Amino acid sequence: MVLGLFAVQHAMANPNEVYEPDSIRVPILVYHSIAPHHAGQSTDQRELDVDPAVFHAQMAYLAQAKHPVVSLSSLVDAIEGRVTLPPRSVVITFDDGWQSQYEDAFHVLQQYHFTATFFVYTGAIDNGPAFMTWNELRDMQTAGMTIGAHSRTHPELTKKGVSLESEIEGSRQDIQRNLGTVPLLFAYPYGDWDDRVASAVRAAGFKAARGMGDGPLNTHATLYALKVVLSTDDMPAFERALDGHVP
Repeated sequence: MVLGLFAVQHAMANPNEVYEPDSIRVPILVYHSIAPHHAGQSTDQRELDVDPAVFHAQMAYLAQAKHPVVSLSSLVDAIEGRVTLPPRSVVITFDDGWQSQYEDAFHVLQQYHFTATFFVYTGAIDNGPAFMTWNELRDMQTAGMTIGAHSRTHPELTKKGVSLESEIEGSRQDIQRNLGTVPLLFAYPYGDWDDRVASAVRAAGFKAARGMGDGPLNTHATLYALKVVLSTDDMPAFERALDGHVP
């Protein structure tokens, strides 16, 4: 998969309105499982698993190349014109709530004094060894990480019969109940969204939502469909994306 670079754009009052590109240009990195590759993996799974050694090398590259790591909330504030971000800033995010993120990524982030946003689907938390626990999420939150919502059960939110209230508002309530803070950021499972889903996310009280890739055809990015760089083990592509080169 080729990495893409997200060009941040001005936000409008209506999350479904389009707007023109601005000068802010910040890659939003997305990681899933931080785990070694193994025999029998599908191509898709190999793209979603980043080897721990490669993840460490990517964080080292950010530090050595002097890319300031800023929070996703700071990027939202910059889009809305409230703050100015340092040149070459980068945002780090994680999806799903995998245990490997706590075991193999969290300590590396701490080593480099980086912050990140962890989007969790709440039905998985405390639900088996593959996923993090609420206590581990509290540890990360105390250490300066942000915990965002990623639905309750990770469905395709645009599908018929999916309860947007349960999946979106419900995940927000789960995080508030277990962590004592109200999440302000949402990530769509599979990057699947449309205007109805984006409106439901906004109505639930989230300030912004992160998509995947370019989102639905024939639309521009908004605060409720932020574009991303999907991080893989491809270091040259990683470096090109961060440095703004077209692969």
